[in-house]
Amino acid sequence: MPESVARFRLYFGKNSLRRLHQIVLGLFILVMALPVWAETLPLASNLQQDGVTSKRDGTPIMVFYMSEDCPYCEEVKGLYLEPMVRSGQYHGRLIIRMVDTEGAEYLRDFHGKRMNHEEFADDQGASFTPVLKFYDYQGNELVPELLGYTSPDFYLAYLENAIETSINKLCPRTTTAKVTIKPVY
Repeated sequence: MPESVARFRLYFGKNSLRRLHQIVLGLFILVMALPVWAETLPLASNLQQDGVTSKRDGTPIMVFYMSEDCPYCEEVKGLYLEPMVRSGQYHGRLIIRMVDTEGAEYLRDFHGKRMNHEEFADDQGASFTPVLKFYDYQGNELVPELLGYTSPDFYLAYLENAIETSINKLCPRTTTAKVTIKPVY
């Protein structure tokens, strides 16, 4: 046994090396879990309140309609939407929410009506997934929805265009806002 380990055990006790390993392992697991928490898209819970924020800040609300058993939803979420949230480049420019089309979680719609995610998705005509819709503060659609997922090359262009158009409709400027999304492959 190395002399430094022997001194450590003598000073801190016989089982202290084991405790140290447990603490280091616990910290490692905690640090590794942080990116997972940061990647999660926020579930829609109060679209009426999001509408108040949208009106105040002039930002569109992007709602991602997904289903747990939809592999294309996971692809859109992992390649485009989670990197958008992680990057922070849309903070203050775009409100991003997720709706589970089969979910029992409750939310308030744009008019304050309480319903579950499945009822809201049905109400919005989002029966197929994945779907991205862009709304103003009253729940009016700003651009045509992005329905389905065909190929990464075209999807990125459609997504960037929908975001850019939505932002510019709510916050017109003399110059066009340029949106750049970096997909994760």
